[in-house]
Amino acid sequence: MGRIFKTPSDDSTEATLRAMHTQNTLDTYYEKSLGWIRTVIIGFIAVLITSFYELQTGNSVWEGTVEWFYGKVENLANFLFGWLYG
Repeated sequence: MGRIFKTPSDDSTEATLRAMHTQNTLDTYYEKSLGWIRTVIIGFIAVLITSFYELQTGNSVWEGTVEWFYGKVENLANFLFGWLYG
């Protein structure tokens, strides 16, 4: 008799479930490790592309992003304070 099911005829069902669980565990480990490997590789490629762009154009992606965000915050502040005090 099996651990999960208490009748002798259910041994094959338990064995099937155990095999499915083992395969699912292996699939999960494979997906997680492959996911991290892909993340590292794509991150490395993105850094190389960004560096090449900055080298060729002379523009800084970081400075452009900060200036864009600062402009959005400034426009929001002007809108709010203009609405309150205007």
